[in-house]
Amino acid sequence: MFILKQLFCFCLLYCLTFSLFCKGEDLNNKELFNSTNIQEKLDTTIKLEARIDVPLELNLEKALTIASTQNLDLAFAKSQQYIEKWKFVENVSNWLPDYKVGFAAQRLDGNFLVGGIFPLMTLTSSVNAFMRFDYRFFEGGMGFFDTLAQKKLYQSSKYNVSSTINNLLLEVTKAYNFLLKEQAQLNVYEKSIDEANAEVELNKNLEKQGVGTKFDVLQSEAQLAEQEQQYIVQQAKFREASIELAKLLNIEQGVFIKPDETDLKIKDNTLNKPILELISLAKNNRPEISSYKLKYFANKNHVASTFSGFLPRANFFGQYGGTGNAIFHRSKVKGFTADAIALDENGNPIVSMITRNRESFLNSANQIDSTNLTNVSNIIRGGGTPSTVKLDDSLMSNKSLGVQVDWDIADGLGLTTVSKINQARNLAMTGEINLGILEQEIEQNVRTAFLRLQTANKLLSVSDKRVTVATEALRLAKVRLENGIGINTELLNAQKQYTGALASKVEAIIAYNNSQAELLHSLGLISIEKLVSKN
Repeated sequence: MFILKQLFCFCLLYCLTFSLFCKGEDLNNKELFNSTNIQEKLDTTIKLEARIDVPLELNLEKALTIASTQNLDLAFAKSQQYIEKWKFVENVSNWLPDYKVGFAAQRLDGNFLVGGIFPLMTLTSSVNAFMRFDYRFFEGGMGFFDTLAQKKLYQSSKYNVSSTINNLLLEVTKAYNFLLKEQAQLNVYEKSIDEANAEVELNKNLEKQGVGTKFDVLQSEAQLAEQEQQYIVQQAKFREASIELAKLLNIEQGVFIKPDETDLKIKDNTLNKPILELISLAKNNRPEISSYKLKYFANKNHVASTFSGFLPRANFFGQYGGTGNAIFHRSKVKGFTADAIALDENGNPIVSMITRNRESFLNSANQIDSTNLTNVSNIIRGGGTPSTVKLDDSLMSNKSLGVQVDWDIADGLGLTTVSKINQARNLAMTGEINLGILEQEIEQNVRTAFLRLQTANKLLSVSDKRVTVATEALRLAKVRLENGIGINTELLNAQKQYTGALASKVEAIIAYNNSQAELLHSLGLISIEKLVSKN
């Protein structure tokens, strides 16, 4: 009877162990990264600052799309592009004539010294108005070369935006993959807790049946506590990864982001080309190289612009305006005492009315030409009587059209211009050196990304083998303990190795996908379509 009872207990324990083993094997398949009660675990184990009951579900494609429209670094780069655009428009405007209008009015009252010699007392007003254009059609080539330089800087800013987009796609991809990895690791620890609980129950049952010890129970309980500690730490890591991704996407950081677990798969975008061909491809596609080249050519144009200091400048101008005592037409009567009065044939003074027309000279009624007088018997000088004069003192029109040429032969004896020329030359040389440094860095990036991809590929195959071996080791450890030929320590070690193998597989998948993204970025071929494609 005792033997039958022992046999019955043995069969019961075997069925329990077999069911746990089947559950453990199933972890290696589709349920490996699929947790059904993760929110309950999060809520009961650790209190987060985000609401986990309203998660934001994202996949990689959606995350990349949000980042490409809302990221602040990208918005800053686009703003810089607009600044360079309007600087270019400003330079183009220098090729257009300047137009201006002016108006001045003043009241003169008091004594004035004319020419520093003759005193003049006056009480009058003065009005000037004009419209003027200036067209600086030659400035020694400065305007032409500065416009070319700014055009290249504007084109360079476009490549800077493309470079920012490429960097952003890589950062978001790695941040999303990191969040995905932390969630998968969280699920692995959750499964390990379930496995540790099962082992505790197994050891307790073995102790009750007299085939186990209290020490085995304590060991399994200690391992369960260790798994719970790791689970709590992993929760914080998962939340930190969510905050980092929210920052890149420029969304509320208090949102609980839940990545799509179907993205945890191997993606293969490898270009089957030799490394030298990949390096050449990168140098032709990386927007940073195009941006640096345009900046270098812009600096070369600035060198040519600095030589304008030795050349003359020419300005074509025109002006239409008016001067007078008042703006609008008016007739003003003034008292006038003639210095010389002409007499008629009978010796009587000739009454005259003096007016000023719009041609800026005086006309006198019955005016006598006194330039060729030979007989002054009919002229009385200094004996004139007061008379009145009617004047139109409004604005009188005037026009001017001309060309002005200035030539500063030597500003600072030419040393100022020579210094500017040498500064521009060395700045262009610095740009050429920076271009060479950038090409070296790009080659290094391609080689490093290619090497990391090969390494990740090898680790991926090794991680699959590790999971297979760890799964079988865990099964055998349970069978050995069940049949009394194994010890609890072996089972605990096998369970740790199994958990580590699952975690290493997650690491390998993420590392491989990140290496793919880094290689695409180093080649200048990164895009949303390539990042989300399966192959």
